Amino acid sequence: MPEAFFSTFLKKRENDLVGCGPIQPYPSATEIFHEDATAEVVYLIERGFVKLSRIGPDGNEIIIGLRRRYWLLAAPAIILGIPHSCSATTLISCHLRPITARCFLHLLNTDKDFSWEMHRHLSQSTLTDFNKVIEVSSMSAYERMRNFICQLIAELSPEKIQAHDHFEVQLKHYELAAIIGISPEHLSRLVKRMEKQGIITSAKGIITVQDVTKFSSLP
Repeated sequence: MPEAFFSTFLKKRENDLVGCGPIQPYPSATEIFHEDATAEVVYLIERGFVKLSRIGPDGNEIIIGLRRRYWLLAAPAIILGIPHSCSATTLISCHLRPITARCFLHLLNTDKDFSWEMHRHLSQSTLTDFNKVIEVSSMSAYERMRNFICQLIAELSPEKIQAHDHFEVQLKHYELAAIIGISPEHLSRLVKRMEKQGIITSAKGIITVQDVTKFSSLP
């Protein structure tokens, strides 16, 4: 699949590329880089979900995007030579491959295939953000919430899915509400609805899917 180009490319070249690090685990809620910090490393998401956010004028966090498997985090900032325009934080346990700015720019300048795929990657980023707007307007809040949780579950390794029959959504309610485009009050109503259906539980702000297979197969 085209999206896996960078993963395959870097895996083949990791032993001869200076600055291409090995894949590393990052626990949930780990800040990868901070808004306005100097951009020095590109991160390839090998598995997981990463939240992009900014601090608004009122001092509160604004979630501006999500990135998942095969995405190159911080690439635009490195290419433009500017500080990070947002912060990046893992939503779930992730596996990322760090690539130094020097190594990344060297590949862009010397490898035609890598450069072309980077053009495609940035174009896909624009389309993904545009399609997200369309998705939010065409799906009900219930559908958006269930669809997003299913996407989180899909990023689990097969081993983890087999080992556990439940899944904890490690997000604050305001974060989940912002991601699916509803108010926290509306989210509370959705949580109560899903609890009555017996597909989730909620305690101390943590939403838990009790049966991953059943939840993922709901119509």
